[in-house]
This record gives sequence, C-alpha cells and structure tokens, in this order.
Amino acid sequence: MKKKMPDPEPLILTEGYFSDQSYDSRDLMGQSINNWKQFCPYQLLPGGLSGRHRILQLHSMQIAYAHRNGGTMHNAGAPKNCLAIAVVEACADKACFGRIKLKKGDILFFDDSHTHNFITNNAIKFTVVSIEKKKLRGKLSKLSHILEHTIQDTDNIFTSTLNNIWERFTGSKYKKKNRVKFIEAEEEILTIVMKLLSEQTPVIPKLKAGEKTALDIRDSVFGHMDGKISITSLAKEYEVSEQTLQNSFKSLFGFTPKNFFRLLKLNLVHFELQKSTPDQNTVLRIAFKWGFTHMGHFSRYYTELFAENPSQTLKTICCKEEDIEKLCVSRQEEMW
Repeated sequence: MKKKMPDPEPLILTEGYFSDQSYDSRDLMGQSINNWKQFCPYQLLPGGLSGRHRILQLHSMQIAYAHRNGGTMHNAGAPKNCLAIAVVEACADKACFGRIKLKKGDILFFDDSHTHNFITNNAIKFTVVSIEKKKLRGKLSKLSHILEHTIQDTDNIFTSTLNNIWERFTGSKYKKKNRVKFIEAEEEILTIVMKLLSEQTPVIPKLKAGEKTALDIRDSVFGHMDGKISITSLAKEYEVSEQTLQNSFKSLFGFTPKNFFRLLKLNLVHFELQKSTPDQNTVLRIAFKWGFTHMGHFSRYYTELFAENPSQTLKTICCKEEDIEKLCVSRQEEMW
C-alpha cells in the first residue's frame, strides 16, 4: 500500500546509543522505535499493540530489533535517504509487508520512497537495519536494484550476527564508545549481506491471483470506509468468487474479509471515543457513524478487542498526538 506521508526526517544517530523498551499502546509503540514513523496503527487482536523494541545506533547504521505480540497493522515510514534491510527471525503465522508475504528467514530490502503497510496476525520477531545511502558507496547501486525483493538468511547467519552485535555493544563487557568498532561492525553486516547476495538470486515472492485481488481490495477500501460495500459486491466487482476472497484474505492476513474490515472500523470507533467526552458525543452516535447498527453485537466485538466496554473508553481522558482519521481515512461514511 503506497500511501503519501509527510516528508520523512533524516536518520539521526548518536554513536553507541541503545535502548530497550516494551510498549502496550498505540502511543508507546510509536515512541519506542527511533527515527521511524509509524502511521495508522490498528489493533487486530487483544493486546495487539504490545511488544518490545530494542534500538542500537552505530556510526552510520541503526539496528532496530522488534518483537511484536501480533494482531497489528500500520504503515511504516523509513528514515529519509536510507536503505533498509530487514530479516524475519520468527513468524508465528501470517505477515505481509506491502505486497510481499513474509516468513521466517526472509531478508527484505526496501527504502524511504513510500510508506509500507505491515500486517501480522500473530507474534513476529524481526530486525531492521537502516543505512544512510551515501555511506553505502559502491554497494548502493546493487542494493537499489533489489528493493522489495527477498533472499534467505542461510544458516541463520545474518540474524545471529545482528544479535551478536547487540550483545557486543550493550552487554556487561561493553566499556566505552569506539568509532572504529562501530565501523567494523557495519562492515561485518554488509559483508554478510553481500555474501548472501552472491550466493542467491533476489526474488519478489509470488502471490496467487486471488491474493493479488485481496491486496487490491485492501488498498482500495483501507483509506475510505465509504459506501455500503458487502463481500458479495466486492466479489462481483473484482470478478472472483466469495470463497476465493475468503481464502485469499485468510492466506495473506489471517482474517476473513468481513472480520478484517470490522476490525478496522472498531479501531476507528475506539479512537473517536478516546478523543470525545460524554457531553460531546455518545457511543450510539459514533457506532452508527461507522456502520454498526446492532449495539449488542458491536459492544461484544469492541469489548473483546479492547478489553473494556465502549462507555468506559468514552469516559477516559486521552490526548492523542496524531489523528488516526486524518492520517488514515479519506472519507468517513459507513462501509455497510
């Protein structure tokens, strides 16, 4: 999903800086990973917006180690003028980055040219190396030609190296900052990447026709939520069977299309309740606005996802730095 975003900021590094933070909310998720922008975070399972981010900054690279509990979707924006190399260390079920299905052992190359939609329906562990393009020199041309391609982390060598570097510069034996050691670690990372590239042909993972259609539908509906669209009408519009849609959404995202879009709308209700007060709005009005007409069903779905009933959310004072509606939704009419 290539969505426009504000100009990304350049990579800001402090040699030797490291942090280790857990998060359990939309706000903390964004604050715990340096230099990256995370737009439109949606919670798709209870506790989905929770996990752990560790950050290590070398001389011209940032390494972000992420362990997410899963059930999350958001748009990720890389730092300006950077190339990113990500490796999937563990993947409990489904993970989709842009239009690429990911699995354990995948190494993915991408940059800051647009935001990338990232969805996972279960726990995932991955590491992202952000590198200033100007520091890649002769390697930049080759790496730029394989953006949004993947290779395999043969024998877990890349993952092991990145984890060893974390221990090397943050463990109990870590004494003081040393630029030479930082640069040596960066060369070690690039040497392994170039070795793996010399042994493999980067590929764009193939998707089935139905999966491509599911991505087209997600990209079309994700930013609008307008019109009374049903799964039957979507199947007819895209000339596929309803069963194909069901299978394709579950294959890519781990959810049926109906559940997937319901979860998105529940998040929009959740945010609007958070920024409202009982004297400004009502649960009924906000639920109706986003297309929920059966309040019993709505309340059950909402409470299962957010571990509190909607009236509790409305009564809670909550200040949000970013407006999820303005960033993520072009129009706010009910979907069906």
